[in-house]
Amino acid sequence: MLSRWPRHLANELRLAFYLQRRYWFEGLLGLGLLLSLFGGLLYAVLSVSGSALASGEADGLIVGFVLWLFAASAFGSVCQDVQEETEQRGLEQLSLGPLPLWALLSLRALLKLLGGLLMLGLTLWLAEWLAGGRLQISHGPVLAAALLAVPALIGVGYALGGLLLLVKKAELLLVVCYPAVIGLVALPAYPINAQALLPYALGAAAARASAAGAALPASVFGWIALNSLAYLLAGLLIYGVLERRARRLGVLGHF
Repeated sequence: MLSRWPRHLANELRLAFYLQRRYWFEGLLGLGLLLSLFGGLLYAVLSVSGSALASGEADGLIVGFVLWLFAASAFGSVCQDVQEETEQRGLEQLSLGPLPLWALLSLRALLKLLGGLLMLGLTLWLAEWLAGGRLQISHGPVLAAALLAVPALIGVGYALGGLLLLVKKAELLLVVCYPAVIGLVALPAYPINAQALLPYALGAAAARASAAGAALPASVFGWIALNSLAYLLAGLLIYGVLERRARRLGVLGHF
């Protein structure tokens, strides 16, 4: 099965490219909407506080938004695919492929993660530009902390994707989860405390601290990786149990 992964990865990459080319206007409009919402939020915060962008009071908000974008793309990589394929009644067809369904979802999650990583680098550069040079971001530690933390959210996405195989109609549940991801990004989990047990919280807090100039010890990256591994394995286990139940009930292709 391992020899099939590169070929399927190339197929998924071509499919993603064709979809982006075919629906380029939708993607561009979505990016513009996100940036507009963030611009409005930034303007509102500065207006309420009576400060200017050059004061530095909004620097944490800018970095937090960058980390949330990356976290949101990772979290939604699996559960959104399950939701879309369920609505299009394509899950049974995907299940007939040479790779298991969870493996195909993993390949798609990997591609979205690579795209999110590219956007993370670009938006970090944009954050530095918006901050007028005040933010001297060490990109290596920031990217490492965010990247090591992201498998935890993929694991949560797997667990939620498994639930969607059974309940089918749960768009509201997905909508509710995205504000929860904002909360995880905003938690003060560094220096390490009890909040660091939550998925992605320690990685986001450590990345924010590094962007503000703090030096992260090597042990922090170890704890982030351990947290991510635990949530990823738990998410895969929950997904496997729920997918087998959906197959036994015969509802995998239902909507």
